Amino acid sequence: MVKAKYDHYTLKEIYDEPKAVELTAKSGDKELRRAARTFKDGGFQRICLTGCGSSYYAGIAGKYAIEEFAKIPSSAIPALEFVHYASSAIGAESFVICLSQSGETIETLKALRKAKERGAYVLGLTNNERSRLAKGADSAILTSAGVEIGPGTKTVVTQMLLIYKFALIMADVMNSYAPSELNRMISALRVETPKTLARTIKSKDGGLRGLAGKYKEMKDAYIIGSGPCFPCALQASNLIKEATSIHAEAFSVEEFRHGPMEILDRDSVFIAINPPGVGRASLLRLIGRVKKIGTIVISLASEGDADTGKLSDEVISMPGNIDEWRASFLYLPILQLFAYHLAVERDINPDHFRNIRKTWTIE
Repeated sequence: MVKAKYDHYTLKEIYDEPKAVELTAKSGDKELRRAARTFKDGGFQRICLTGCGSSYYAGIAGKYAIEEFAKIPSSAIPALEFVHYASSAIGAESFVICLSQSGETIETLKALRKAKERGAYVLGLTNNERSRLAKGADSAILTSAGVEIGPGTKTVVTQMLLIYKFALIMADVMNSYAPSELNRMISALRVETPKTLARTIKSKDGGLRGLAGKYKEMKDAYIIGSGPCFPCALQASNLIKEATSIHAEAFSVEEFRHGPMEILDRDSVFIAINPPGVGRASLLRLIGRVKKIGTIVISLASEGDADTGKLSDEVISMPGNIDEWRASFLYLPILQLFAYHLAVERDINPDHFRNIRKTWTIE
């Protein structure tokens, strides 16, 4: 009998990510452009993104990208909060994006119905074209991740990529960003991104296994990112909790100084997501403060980033051509790999949930 290449579905699905990213990056342009034109031609005033768990975090990533590139006021709200509270401000001028990997998440379907009741246009973003979300929305855009059995990995990364791609196409339709830059970024998604991700996963796997063995006894992990990398931190903290049973929390850079830093100690691990970008200098200052407390610092940063290297106990070097926008989803698989190896080192099956379901379809 031939031994399986992967011991767990989680690892297999992380290795599936480059292909899923390639398929998602190369497909759906007509649907994305049609949705963007619907927004422009329909006289909509704002965008609201809603979902649960990792889909909500992808909505936060979408808010950052849509406001940066398309210049459209946007908000991201957990699905049930949208139903009970935010929907009171939703009307015919609102463009609502409902995100759910399965398309069957109960709270997100409630948000879909509430948005429709309020007269909003609803765009569904899902990995399941047969789902109630895809069928119930005014239109749907799809990731191409295929079936996922383990915790959210490839579906999460493709969702983050797709909402970023939608923001770029929206910017093109709205004529709100330099066309040459948009063309460059969209081309990079289709051509460079899948290859870069495949190389990075393969080259970092062994080192991450060793890093996990070294820090498997950590009590708390604090994951910090700035701007578009804050949702990446949220996604990573979610998976670490699910897969490893380690307490993990995510914060944006400056917010960490306002309270959370007080509970750092020598049993904590501080994980910094620090690609080139607007927030890099602020994160470097924060890392310096954290090191004075004696907390272990693990940083993800561009290869050759000497400033981050000097301040960190461990550096996971990432390809130098990844800006903070692509880092928001390209750094995520590396953090997923780290979480996977932490689980294995702690003798935990990362494919198995103790207290939660992969998709909540009942209340």
